[in-house]
Amino acid sequence: MKNRIKRISAVLAMAVALSSFAVFAEGESSPAAASSPASDSSAVVLDDSTGGDGTDNSSSTSVSEPQYAAPYIADYRVTGYPGEHYDRGERADIEVTVVDEGAAAAGARITARTNTAAFSANTHKETVANGSSYTFIFRNVEFVGGSTEFSFELIYEDGYNAPIVNLSQNLSMCVDTPDPTATPVPEPTEKPEYDYPKVLVKDFSFGGSSVEAGKEFTLELTLFTTSGNANLQDVMVGLNFGEVKGVSLASGSMNTYVGEMAPNSTQVISYRMMTDATIEAGAISINVNLTSKNGEAATSPISIPVTQPERFDITNMEAPETLMMGEEGYLSVTFVNKGKSPINNLSAEIQGENLANPGQSQFLGNIAAGTENSVDFSVLAAAEGTITGKVILSYEDSRGEVKTLEKDFSCTVEPAPDMGDMMDPGMMDPTMTEDVQPGMPVWGWVLIVLGVAAVVVIVVVVVKKKKKAAKLAQLEDEDEDI
Repeated sequence: MKNRIKRISAVLAMAVALSSFAVFAEGESSPAAASSPASDSSAVVLDDSTGGDGTDNSSSTSVSEPQYAAPYIADYRVTGYPGEHYDRGERADIEVTVVDEGAAAAGARITARTNTAAFSANTHKETVANGSSYTFIFRNVEFVGGSTEFSFELIYEDGYNAPIVNLSQNLSMCVDTPDPTATPVPEPTEKPEYDYPKVLVKDFSFGGSSVEAGKEFTLELTLFTTSGNANLQDVMVGLNFGEVKGVSLASGSMNTYVGEMAPNSTQVISYRMMTDATIEAGAISINVNLTSKNGEAATSPISIPVTQPERFDITNMEAPETLMMGEEGYLSVTFVNKGKSPINNLSAEIQGENLANPGQSQFLGNIAAGTENSVDFSVLAAAEGTITGKVILSYEDSRGEVKTLEKDFSCTVEPAPDMGDMMDPGMMDPTMTEDVQPGMPVWGWVLIVLGVAAVVVIVVVVVKKKKKAAKLAQLEDEDEDI
């Protein structure tokens, strides 16, 4: 230990000697410097790291500048846009909070400005510093579109020599709808020197709602020309029936020369036509061909409904001329469809006064062309006197129109015969008047009289049926003659 103290003392003595020598030498070379304090002198401190031979084995350390994190966006807020989203063309206030520890430690002042085309160029209006946080407020910024990234740069002042920092923040409330694709505008074409109109059939008529088969009719066509700056020359109109059968011209030609027609003009032409009596009911189609010397050709189709004449009629009615009270008679109506179109949904009904069974109705369905049929009704009198009534046939023709046919009838109603008067006194056994006499009882004679009356009725009905059959046969012969 004593030896170690001796060595330290020797070292200190040597250091003092060297220092004195240095001061002396410096004073010799520069007298003015002698008054400067020796503040730059450094002391060497030895510790256990110094070797026994006086050598310092400790490692030396250097002092470095403090390290700070790069500036970053900590928060943002967008206010003032009118709807739910920040759309193109709208304006809003954007507040961005940036943390910059280095600038805060240096006490530097920071300026921010936008550097993106997506938002209108605008330097911030307000800066709020809070510790290491800086809040930049951009007022009335318009969203231009093209991107939703709001970019800005930080510019440092007050001697804080730091490079400009670029920061950006995606604004989620921005809606960047793309610009609509512009519709290409066609290049103007040269208008021709002459603009010829077109000719067409504007209207047509044939004298009613339909044409009856087998009759002549007049077809009128109204021609019309569209706008233009020149007249049509040599306008021609032609009719084309195609595959339609049963229609033809009654007179004249199917081609008509119209001549010259100016733009926006009309002209009426007519044709006398007729249809065959055997043509089927329906619509006939005719094409009207239109041509001119200097215009476009065109075809206008027209349609004409054709109907067959109706020949549905009641040909015969058989009704009892007289009836007795309680007797049931029969009424028969015969009808025929001599036309070439069917009769649809035919129904028959009987109506009248003094009928005990009025309102009888029967549905007969469709009656084909050239078909004959009949319908029967029962007739009962409600009281003595006369029955006056009618039979009504209701049906639909080929055009769907509801029509009716009626036929009247009448019948005399006589009182029922007195059974006592009908019995011949000569036929009665004189013993029938006695109280107790053997022989046929009275009720037996009554049954005999009723049987005779029934036979008479049957004979009358048979005779009527034969008359009806004879009349039907006569009617068929007349139809064959027709």
